[in-house]
Amino acid sequence: MTGAETSLRALTIYATTFVVLGLLFVLGLMAGSQWLPPSDLLTTIEGNSDLLTQISVMELRLPRNLLGLLGGAALGVAGAVMQGVTRNQLASPGLTGVIATAALATVSIRTFGTPNALWLPMAALAGGLVGGSLTFAISGRRQLQPERVVLAGIAVTSMATALTTAILLVSGSEAAELYYWLAGSLMGRGWQQLTMVLPWLLLPLGALLAMQRPYRLLQLDDDLALAMGLSVGRWRAIFLMLSLLLTASLVAFTGPIVFIGLVAPHLAKRMLGDQPQHWLPLSALLGGLLLMAADILARQLAFPQEMPVGMLTALIGAPWLIYLLNARTTPRSL
Repeated sequence: MTGAETSLRALTIYATTFVVLGLLFVLGLMAGSQWLPPSDLLTTIEGNSDLLTQISVMELRLPRNLLGLLGGAALGVAGAVMQGVTRNQLASPGLTGVIATAALATVSIRTFGTPNALWLPMAALAGGLVGGSLTFAISGRRQLQPERVVLAGIAVTSMATALTTAILLVSGSEAAELYYWLAGSLMGRGWQQLTMVLPWLLLPLGALLAMQRPYRLLQLDDDLALAMGLSVGRWRAIFLMLSLLLTASLVAFTGPIVFIGLVAPHLAKRMLGDQPQHWLPLSALLGGLLLMAADILARQLAFPQEMPVGMLTALIGAPWLIYLLNARTTPRSL
């Protein structure tokens, strides 16, 4: 395939992805307990609808869509980073223990205290950062070698999951709500939550998308990357810390949402092959697409109830993981 053909293929994939994202965004504004036809949606956007419809679309569905788009992008990029710098195609944001320890922190504070609701996201963020830092501390020898990061993340996740389960057993009346939060959801997230999480996601996301050269070099053999002047241990730590921050921030505001970070990078790699300059941005777009699609389905499949979006992303990701584990040949890891 020539350079021109490769560029045309990439442009086509990006254009198609943007079109699908746009359609999903509009569909997300229409979907809910009361479906809006396109004409009524346009009237609402122009500000000429009744007050209830205006609030439903502009104050509930719009920020929810934006959070789904941005959160999915964050998970997609975090997964692509983890798969790239650890050179492990099964890596995902849960690898560093961030999701499990964020959940542990929230369950603990809800069970043993009566905190203001605004502090709960901060507790989840703090827990995620502690979990990621613990993983890095355990695997910090020998320049954060990929195998050590993977094993340390599994150990931290297993420990946090066991503690969370134990606390849930004594959480009493909070148990049902905590179980729902642990499934992950965008329900009830409005402009306040979006405004709070925005800087936590945009800054590390922008930094990761800008650091293309070290990202590509980290996928080479460590000795070769060192020979090309890259401080492997330092850059690997930077990338993992930024992806940790993305994951912990999102968990803090939505609860655990799994498998987006596993599936989106694999889809990006299969679409564009060995073009690492596209893996991070395309993983971001596909992550947003997957989470928005799952959220729309979550609103409708159990109507008038709403399913946790994390349940649907698990249903998307689990078969993919089984396929990867059982495939006779698998794509080279990011």
